[in-house]
Amino acid sequence: MRFIVLLLSMGTVVLYGYALAGLGGYFFSRGRPDYILIGLGAGTLSAAAALFLWRKFLLTLKKEEEKGTTKNV
Repeated sequence: MRFIVLLLSMGTVVLYGYALAGLGGYFFSRGRPDYILIGLGAGTLSAAAALFLWRKFLLTLKKEEEKGTTKNV
């Protein structure tokens, strides 16, 4: 679970980078609105999925701690 959250978080940074690249292209008269839309849309979805999974992981960890069966994570 933590590895998936890590990949989603890194993907968020990469996708927001695509959005910045599309926006930065306007400095050289080669703007890419498709990069901006795809980067912002997919980056936001990736960030939301990472936050959702991380919260789910923390709640699972808390339940295990209450039961007294905590693993060394």
